[in-house]
Amino acid sequence: MALPAVKAAAVPLLQGLAWFVVLYALYGLSPAAAAWFIEDATVRPAVWLLGLLAPDWQPQAAGARLWVTGGSLHVLPGCEGADLALLSASAMLAAPLAWRWRLLGLTAMLLAVFVLNQLRLLVLLLAHLREPSWFDPLHTLWLPLAMVMLLGSLLLAWTARFDQP
Repeated sequence: MALPAVKAAAVPLLQGLAWFVVLYALYGLSPAAAAWFIEDATVRPAVWLLGLLAPDWQPQAAGARLWVTGGSLHVLPGCEGADLALLSASAMLAAPLAWRWRLLGLTAMLLAVFVLNQLRLLVLLLAHLREPSWFDPLHTLWLPLAMVMLLGSLLLAWTARFDQP
């Protein structure tokens, strides 16, 4: 590969890194944003979803804690999906696409992060309640890996579909 081609390939990567640094810094500067992300954008929607899927579990939200009959799950900073949302947003904002496709892709990526994170939370709660030995491997390896793979696939598919010739 010629040197100009390497430089051209590095530009979106560096732009993505710059977007991530800016977005993560803004997120880190606001404790209220972190609390909102955990309590309002993660725990409360999970309670609503559980209310639909398993009302007999009597789901309730108490701050960062998701309570159900038989146990609870505490969503800690770093486990709420904000880092993956910011990374996905950064990648889409840096994608070499027309801005309308970047912004639509950003919406699609953030929606996918939200849905995947809700599913992850429900799987972790189920593991915690039914098979506690599965919780740590699911929490630390398998579910994050699956989410990154799915979101990476979405990014690649989106950029391949809307790439300008």
